[in-house]
Amino acid sequence: MSRRAIVRAVLLGAGAGAVAWLFGVQGLRPILIGACVTAGTLAVLSIPPGWYGRWPARPKPASGGGSGQVWRLANRLRRYENDYDPALHQRLRSLAAARLRRLGLEWDDPRAAEALGPDVHAALSAQTMRPSLRDVDAVVSAIERLDQREGAGP
Repeated sequence: MSRRAIVRAVLLGAGAGAVAWLFGVQGLRPILIGACVTAGTLAVLSIPPGWYGRWPARPKPASGGGSGQVWRLANRLRRYENDYDPALHQRLRSLAAARLRRLGLEWDDPRAAEALGPDVHAALSAQTMRPSLRDVDAVVSAIERLDQREGAGP
C-alpha cells in the first residue's frame, strides 16, 4: 500500500472525527469514529486493483418435488378435498380463462366449453366447486391440453 493511500485514509478518518465533534458527539467518541473510518478506508484501499473476489456458488436446483409450493398445494387439497375452497376454484378458473384468451376465446364463448370439455367448463363456471383430487386432476389436464392445442397452431 502506498504512502499516499495511508495519508488519505488518516485524513479521511480525522475529517470524520472532526465532523462528528462539530455535530456534538462528546468524549472520546469522535476519536473512535475517526479510527474506525481510517481502518475501514485502509481495508478498502488494500484491495489490489483488478481483484473482484469469487462469485458465490450457484444453488443446486430443487429436485424431487420438494418445493414449498407443492407442499402447500398438497396440504390445501388434502384439507379441502370434497369441500368448497374459493381460492382453489378462483385460481383454476383464472388459469383456464388466461389459457383460453391465448387461443382467442373468451369464457362465455361456446367454443371455450368445447375446448375445455363441457364437464370441466361447467365445474369451473359453477358458483361453488367441491372437487376431489380426481376432479382437480381432470381440470388441470384439460388446461394442459389447451397449451398443447396452442402449440399445435391453427
